[in-house]
Amino acid sequence: MKRFITLFSILCLGCSHLIFSSPTADQIMEQVLERQSSTTSALDIRLTLIDTSGSTRERRLQTLSATKEGKTSTLTVFLSPESVRNTRFLSIEGTEGTTEQWIFLPSLKRIRKIAGTEEAGSFMGSDFSYSDMASTTYDTGQADHRLISEDSNSFTVESIPHEMKAYGKTITVVDKETYLPLEVQFYESDRSTIVKTLTTEAIDTLSGRPVSTTMVMRTHSSSHATRLEILQARYDIPLPEGYFTTRFLETGRL
Repeated sequence: MKRFITLFSILCLGCSHLIFSSPTADQIMEQVLERQSSTTSALDIRLTLIDTSGSTRERRLQTLSATKEGKTSTLTVFLSPESVRNTRFLSIEGTEGTTEQWIFLPSLKRIRKIAGTEEAGSFMGSDFSYSDMASTTYDTGQADHRLISEDSNSFTVESIPHEMKAYGKTITVVDKETYLPLEVQFYESDRSTIVKTLTTEAIDTLSGRPVSTTMVMRTHSSSHATRLEILQARYDIPLPEGYFTTRFLETGRL
């Protein structure tokens, strides 16, 4: 069964150690996936947009996710400021790595499906793209992984997707103790130009598991950045399936 990891799910990884004495790149990335495994999750998030002058704009949101039969659905609801309040975003993973996405904009009072041509576009003015909100190719069935370096604290793994969407490759630095990604570099289709870098700035224990509580995504061409902070996290809690429907996306009611 193929498995995928959303960009928010990167923040929700488990805590046991590898049993392998000399893990391969595939084994390392499989462990990264294993540590985010949960049937459901609920995250309270603060998103801070940082422009090139250092000025900031803050947004609060909640993200709910549920995994069933290896497929993950994610709902994101913006709580503040007033200009984006009640904006809702739904991502549903389909077969063969495909993902369908919709957004509800209160000003338009309707939902709109995100087209494939929009995947590289900015998600709500942040440095995360719609593609980032869908998945990262850690699954061995979706990318070729190669261990390019190792030190006493971390592994560095290059991942080249079998089917290129937003990025030509990623390079991930993985913490040996927690198997949390400490840094992810995203490259253009030429596989030599870095587009963005996602860096873990703080790790804490939430609901009994280590979590990257503060991460920053930086866009190299503009020097713009987005800080993502996990304020609260809960796992394996009951979540009605009705949350992950276009009906709830449009009405905000179950």
